[in-house]
Amino acid sequence: MRLNKKEWFTEAFENQTAFSVRYSKKLHASQSQFQQIEVFQTTAMGRVLSLDGCFMVTEKDSFVYHEMITHPTMAMVSGAESVLVIGGGDGGTITELVKYPSLKSITLCEIDAEVVSTCREFFPEISRGLTDPRVRVVCSDGAAYVKQFTAEFDVILIDSTDPVGPGKALYELEFYQSVKRALKEGGAATFQTESPIMMSEVFGSTVRNLRLVFGDEMAQPYLCVIPSYPGAMWSFTICSVDKKDFSSPSCCLSLDYIEGLQYYGSDVQKAAFVLPQFVRRLIA
Repeated sequence: MRLNKKEWFTEAFENQTAFSVRYSKKLHASQSQFQQIEVFQTTAMGRVLSLDGCFMVTEKDSFVYHEMITHPTMAMVSGAESVLVIGGGDGGTITELVKYPSLKSITLCEIDAEVVSTCREFFPEISRGLTDPRVRVVCSDGAAYVKQFTAEFDVILIDSTDPVGPGKALYELEFYQSVKRALKEGGAATFQTESPIMMSEVFGSTVRNLRLVFGDEMAQPYLCVIPSYPGAMWSFTICSVDKKDFSSPSCCLSLDYIEGLQYYGSDVQKAAFVLPQFVRRLIA
């Protein structure tokens, strides 16, 4: 079947592969200071957020990303009270974090205020955590913002875009050093580290650089499946300032008060750190 460009939104990856979804209506289109923002209504994926022509959020599968960047890290830091999220203007990661009553302070640092306002309007269920009174939204460059802090946060989550445009600074060695310095003793940070299949060079170099900063045993990648992202297999890398067994949650993560989870569980955490052989070779 040939795709009618007027009915399909397509993300082309490096002019080699593409992922398309048929849409019934374009709900929003704007050009912010930093990027093109579009929202589509689709049958297969629900509403879709696109930034500069790339899938960022879909109502169908965003729960995988947001649960897997949040809960594996929170499970490793007992008694966490303060969290910083860099990027993630859609608010989905914040919505997962506000499920923890122990958290006293949650800061979202997003460079593009228009992404935040757009998602509040068109993705109210995903961004609903932004209304929590513990949440503070700072519209600023994340790499510059985190430099201000020393031993300030129990958890830092880097909910970044690809290493292009405003997201490029979030893949530099200096940024990783700033994140480590901003963590409290016993704290942990998790970084979005791309697809080991489609972005193998970026994935491999990012993990190796994180290990230069945190140490080989203190920076471990883990995997999940996100259908709307290139290659579907997606990675995060959790880093700590002290040694942890990342595959075994060290604090008591009660699924009783973490309601509505669709992907994450303690068994998923254990399995996510079991890496295929080709992924191990990429970071060797």
